Amino acid sequence: MGRPDLLNRTLGFAGSVAIALCGLAVGALPKSDPFEHWPLIRELRSYPLVSIAGTYVGLALLCGAWLRLRGTLDEQRPADLVRTLLCWTAPLVLLPPMFSQDVYSYLAQGAMVHEGIDAYKFGPAMLGGRFADDVPAIWQNTPAPYGPLFLRGAAAVVNLTGQNVVFGVWAFRLIALAGVALVVLCLPAIATRFGVPVQRALWFGALNPLLLLHLVAGMHNDALMIGLMTAGIYAAVRRHPALGAVLISAAALIKAPAALALVAILILSPRAWAWVRIIVAGGVSFAGLQLASGLGTGWISGMRTPTSVRNGLSFSTDLGMLLAAVGWPGPMQVIRTVAAVAGFLLAGWALLRAPNPVAGLGLALASIIVLGPVVHPWYLLWAFVPLAAGLRRVPQAAVWGSVGLALFLLPTGAPGYPQAVVAASVGTVAGVLYLRLRPPVPALAAATY
Repeated sequence: MGRPDLLNRTLGFAGSVAIALCGLAVGALPKSDPFEHWPLIRELRSYPLVSIAGTYVGLALLCGAWLRLRGTLDEQRPADLVRTLLCWTAPLVLLPPMFSQDVYSYLAQGAMVHEGIDAYKFGPAMLGGRFADDVPAIWQNTPAPYGPLFLRGAAAVVNLTGQNVVFGVWAFRLIALAGVALVVLCLPAIATRFGVPVQRALWFGALNPLLLLHLVAGMHNDALMIGLMTAGIYAAVRRHPALGAVLISAAALIKAPAALALVAILILSPRAWAWVRIIVAGGVSFAGLQLASGLGTGWISGMRTPTSVRNGLSFSTDLGMLLAAVGWPGPMQVIRTVAAVAGFLLAGWALLRAPNPVAGLGLALASIIVLGPVVHPWYLLWAFVPLAAGLRRVPQAAVWGSVGLALFLLPTGAPGYPQAVVAASVGTVAGVLYLRLRPPVPALAAATY
């Protein structure tokens, strides 16, 4: 590995360390934190705005290292990129949750299932107690939007870790890391099958800042869903379509959008007998896991729960809010419905017209996300991982969108307030100025972006 590669690895590592250190102070912390009186942590938490600014310095450095790494891909082996990924990931593994408080909902919903409370009918407020206290107010009375396989897994975590929030959080991070590991292991073979350079697939699909920040640091259950979906595609590419269907069915029972990958592996397997195996294996495994969970089908109606969030990233919701602001409040639901239908139609077109089924899956998921009623930054990873393995050229909009969305959320996972936004802006500017003062190695500067 040459000097430019080492510099980029070191730069990204420094960014991750800054994010991790500041996350001790301004991460998505539980209300009862056993580490709050530790000397270093106590001092960091005395200056929250400084820690927010420091987080954004780290984000700028990490994103800058990722962008610069693109210009060195031809000179690296896949193993070098995996080592870089491990280096950037390591500081984020032991820090508190960041950029989202969803893990506390996972714990509360797992406790509800463990206690025999219907999480598809009631919200965490029905549970009460320590786990429910850490769930944001907006989700206190909303049912779980996740599939029964995930809720059973969450209940197993609670059964294993008891009422210890810290151990529970670490357990969910291990689950998220398992999903990330599946992505890293399966992407190279899928990319090779469709003539995509493995280095480029790993750079965009695994080293993407969104994955590091929201699947590792944020430990969203999307990590396991994407990992199982990618493993299912890998199995189909390696001519095990039935196993692929089983893995994708399991992913869909965590989050439903993964089911679209079944269409992709059907297209990937043109023989009629393969279609029969995929349909039978997928249907039997889906029904069997659903029945074995014993949790019913309430998760289907629960999928409406996330639509209560309005964060400015959904085109259809923003348009509806704009019309409401000018005195025409009626069409919000109409606009959302029309946009969602358009997204599914565009998804169908993408699956049929894309250069290959995996690229088609990525484009289809991107259409559904962008035109959906709610968009979170980590949702884009549903699309970006298959796009990384299926598209020979990554769209610039996806690259810069990854960077922009990496800077979108505050590390606390809570809505922004003016002072925090100012601190985040100052930190971002400071990080960018540092990158400008430390340009890439001259020989590679022309290829950096």
